[in-house]
Amino acid sequence: MAFADFLIVPGGTPEREHALRDGELITALETPAQPSPLRSAYLKVRDRQSYEFALTSAAVALSIRDGVIRTAKVAADGVGTVPWRLRAVERRLVGRRPSTELWRTAAAHAADGAEPLARNAFKVDLLQRTVERQLRIAGEQR
Repeated sequence: MAFADFLIVPGGTPEREHALRDGELITALETPAQPSPLRSAYLKVRDRQSYEFALTSAAVALSIRDGVIRTAKVAADGVGTVPWRLRAVERRLVGRRPSTELWRTAAAHAADGAEPLARNAFKVDLLQRTVERQLRIAGEQR
């Protein structure tokens, strides 16, 4: 089962968080090889340091060769019911040269498709800033 199919978005069965059925057990996890060199960064933003749920988090993995981003994987958590792959951000990175402007314009799309509610609308800006920071950190690694 693909990981994207494993976690379930609440709908008609809000008590279910995953696609495992009764009696099923995870016996192995296969992670595909990633391109080399791979630069990565992760940040969890929370109210307090101890045992608080994330307000948002961002994970970034970039493969940069000859000064050009060849592959980009960007995901967020804490802003929805399941981790969220940020494909709109990824599309704006691949084939381009790392720069401060690229990080900013790509991260501006981190919340594309989001439908914030009145009490969590602040997370849109927080997510965009968190993704921009992690793009910069991963993209500037030597």
